[in-house]
Amino acid sequence: MEEINRYSVEYEWANVIFYQEVEAMTIHEAKERIQHTKVNATIRAVHVIEDVES
Repeated sequence: MEEINRYSVEYEWANVIFYQEVEAMTIHEAKERIQHTKVNATIRAVHVIEDVES
């Protein structure tokens, strides 16, 4: 079984602060998911919301 966490990612994009929840295995993967869709986003913080098992 893979452990997946739910993260809240705070990022700045186009001079606006956004918060988005993502499911990922690591903090690094959560950051990459945001930067994949918002190429010029600056990650400000990542917080674990809860652990989810799939």
